[in-house]
Amino acid sequence: MKKVVTIVLASALCMAFAPEEPVISRKDGMVLVNTTTLCAKYDGYNGPTPVVIYLKDKKVVKVEALPNYESPRYFELLEDEDFFTRWNGLSASEAAELEVDTVSGATWSSDAVIHNVRQGLIYYLENSK
Repeated sequence: MKKVVTIVLASALCMAFAPEEPVISRKDGMVLVNTTTLCAKYDGYNGPTPVVIYLKDKKVVKVEALPNYESPRYFELLEDEDFFTRWNGLSASEAAELEVDTVSGATWSSDAVIHNVRQGLIYYLENSK
């Protein structure tokens, strides 16, 4: 038991002092919007569900889930429904306004991802040059 507590505390300390990822960055000709710090309040069933939104020429290329504490089976439901592709090909403004339905059986997780994508895109639109 002491070993488990020590590991958990050590992990928490490492995360507390880890360098913060910028919200907007650039890589391989794309703009990446990381919602880790931007959307920490939008929880899925087990906590925050951050994403990275990849944009090229102001259009969404893909949305990718970042590490989170959601049950893998819920994210499998999202992947089975091609949930993360619903914003692909849309302009940032179209994607930010898109009304996306949650996935049955993974409502909390999908709702949190929807909020992350929407807020990430709004941030991008307000802060990109």
